[in-house]
Amino acid sequence: MTPQLTPDRWRLVKAAFAELSELPTDERALRLDQMTFGDSALRAEVEALLAAADAVGDRFERSPLEALAPDAVSDPVGWRVGPYQIIRPIGRGGMGAVYEAHRADADFHKRVAVKMVARGRDSDAILRRFRYERQILARLEHRNIAALLDGGVTDDGQPYFVMEYVEGERIDRYCSAAQLGIHDRLRLFRQVCTAVQYAHQNLVVHRDLKPSNILVSADGTVKLLDFGIAKVLDPEESDAEPMTQTGVAPMTTAYASPEQLMGSPVTTSSDVYSLGVLLYELLTGRPPFDVTDLPVLEARRRMAESMPDLPSRVVAAETMSSTAEPTTRRLQRAIEGELDDIVMMALRKEPERRYSSVEAMSEDILRFLAGLPIQATPDSVRYRIGKLVRRNRAAVAALAVAVVALVAGTAVSVWQAGRARAERDRAELELAKAESVTEFLRSVFLAATPQQLGRQVTVVDAIDAAVPRVDSAFHDQLAARSAVKVILATTLFDMGLLDRAEPLAREALQLQTSLDSGRVTWAGATTRYNLAMVERSLGRPDAAEPLLREALAQYESLPGVDPAEIAVGWAEMALLLSEQGRHEDAITLQSRVVQLLRQRGAGQVRRRSVTIANYASLLTEVGRLAEAEPLHRESIALAEEARGPDDPLVGSILQPFAINLLYAGRPAEAESVARRSYRILSHHLDPFNPATLVGLRGLLNVLVEHGGCREAVSLAEPVIAERGKRVPESELSLGSAYLAAGDCLGRDGDPVRAEALLREAVRLRQRTLPAGHWATGHAESLLGEFLVRHGKKDEGRSLGAGAVAALEAALGSDHYRTLQARARLSRD
Repeated sequence: MTPQLTPDRWRLVKAAFAELSELPTDERALRLDQMTFGDSALRAEVEALLAAADAVGDRFERSPLEALAPDAVSDPVGWRVGPYQIIRPIGRGGMGAVYEAHRADADFHKRVAVKMVARGRDSDAILRRFRYERQILARLEHRNIAALLDGGVTDDGQPYFVMEYVEGERIDRYCSAAQLGIHDRLRLFRQVCTAVQYAHQNLVVHRDLKPSNILVSADGTVKLLDFGIAKVLDPEESDAEPMTQTGVAPMTTAYASPEQLMGSPVTTSSDVYSLGVLLYELLTGRPPFDVTDLPVLEARRRMAESMPDLPSRVVAAETMSSTAEPTTRRLQRAIEGELDDIVMMALRKEPERRYSSVEAMSEDILRFLAGLPIQATPDSVRYRIGKLVRRNRAAVAALAVAVVALVAGTAVSVWQAGRARAERDRAELELAKAESVTEFLRSVFLAATPQQLGRQVTVVDAIDAAVPRVDSAFHDQLAARSAVKVILATTLFDMGLLDRAEPLAREALQLQTSLDSGRVTWAGATTRYNLAMVERSLGRPDAAEPLLREALAQYESLPGVDPAEIAVGWAEMALLLSEQGRHEDAITLQSRVVQLLRQRGAGQVRRRSVTIANYASLLTEVGRLAEAEPLHRESIALAEEARGPDDPLVGSILQPFAINLLYAGRPAEAESVARRSYRILSHHLDPFNPATLVGLRGLLNVLVEHGGCREAVSLAEPVIAERGKRVPESELSLGSAYLAAGDCLGRDGDPVRAEALLREAVRLRQRTLPAGHWATGHAESLLGEFLVRHGKKDEGRSLGAGAVAALEAALGSDHYRTLQARARLSRD
């Protein structure tokens, strides 16, 4: 007699199946013998499950346990379900079926989709899962997700729910039928990302992203369907998720992540992987893995352990047999490189090495579409220089014609149009210049290979090897020499190596001035602008201001320049004026810039958010806190709209808001905002990235003033240790680290080190900030108080009095920092 399948026995079956399903077929028999101990009935039950799993094939869209259930035994077409009349079936899945239905009462007419559990599959577990799906849909309201409209129970107890009816084609067929190009496919794919990211923000992981669950309407709107195996990540709701109890997770093998295939915990990263599979298929016309003829277990193992071919290689392989070879080659070139990198980063086997979120993946696609560097590409020398050449081509007059010739075929069109020989010769000369620049930049990393240097090469190594060769390599080509120096200086500037960037930028300006011969050119204006930014970052606003004014005046005299672009330059000028202590002039100028961008910067959400944040920061600095607060909040909202709540841009904009709250006497709010700012920046960026250090500066300010000295010292010490290495002398946050550590150690009983740190903080600020800057006065006030407290009263009082005078002159007598300094001076 066959033993009854009790709960305890069922647990044995599930455990055996879970382990054996991961083993190669030829290893199962021995392990099954060991696990069943001669229990032939138990062995038969496990073998039945394994056979069912293999029988499902590559369309493993439901649990093998569920696959054993009988098919539906009745067709509900013609039934009335609540007020809806079922018309026809339009889809079928593991749990049930979806039908087109019409509202059948006299109230109104509406076309809907009704989902019901299939007859014969209405077990308690399936019914719980069905209700769970309905709960998930109830929490999701998004234009790219099919909406839940209604729900209920039929007369015979079958649950159903009613959804928005979506008339459209599955996304892969839509792209093929409309013959969409790469960019249009990417834009469509970003709609999918928007829907999935929204679900993630609501703690829902879809777990079954595939073309058949993504429809596109005639007007190009994406609709995400079928949350039948979705999972809620909210810990308070996790116990309600029924599919985790079966021991066999439902999925579609071809689109499932490695952790789904291997039965590991599933997070939002699993959806990132599935989106990578979808993007791979949209770009190449086929999924990354062909598992059509493989048993389920073999398919799962292959997909979990191996990486697919690059999408561009798949397309290239088809070129040999394609009748549209030129078109296929163009497609392969469009995918090769950055799109390969985006797709392959999403398809990484380790969840932690994929994109951190769907939003990050979507942002990379947007950056690709805009011609900006993507996050997925390793920061190699070849990649950085290639990007910089493209970003600076408008700024380099010698390359402008040549780049157009290379990319758009201008040289060919010149020949075809029969232009004058002189013009043709000029184009050839510019082309030769561009080729020489390109060849030189290639040599930058070829001359500084690991084989040459005997170690891992960095971008800095490559540039150090290149700089001495620039003048000799372009001895008689001033334009090309200027172009290379601009590119190398920009790279060093981006890396925060300002002392190295400055001489190259200055030499480039001298060359460009000689080339321009008094004419106003885009290249000349841009070279001046770049040098102004270097000078400002070096703490030399007096040197930066005339360069920036001249650059902006030249931009304004050039035809076709967008006023919104120039406004950004004037916003930088406002910051320069503030750094020189000319706060009212800076505020007036920044106010005009904000007004212009609000009028003419439609769609430029990121730019508006940064400019408004800078304006709010200026108001905060001079103590106009009530005016500044709504502007801070507006800038944060715009940044979150443009980039999402956890983007580094948001982290950077939160930092000055934390200072606003600190000055306003709201320390708890200030600490919360400062911590969020630093958390975002340190998560996404290097700990010594300038933006991360700005976030750290804000957090140190809050901690020191409100009892967080131990944490402040622990955060400041690594910055001090990297002085002159990863943290340049000109970095303002270096002075803040010395100041925070010195102030805190002075309170905690280490006066010798505290005095040394405080004095060094004052020296750093005197060197890096203009005379009379309030931040120097603040440091002098803290040092003065410390000296008075430790017996050096004359020096301390003198410093304290000077600090009060400096702060009053820079910020006014009622500013937070001035009042603090005056209070310190009054203590004896």
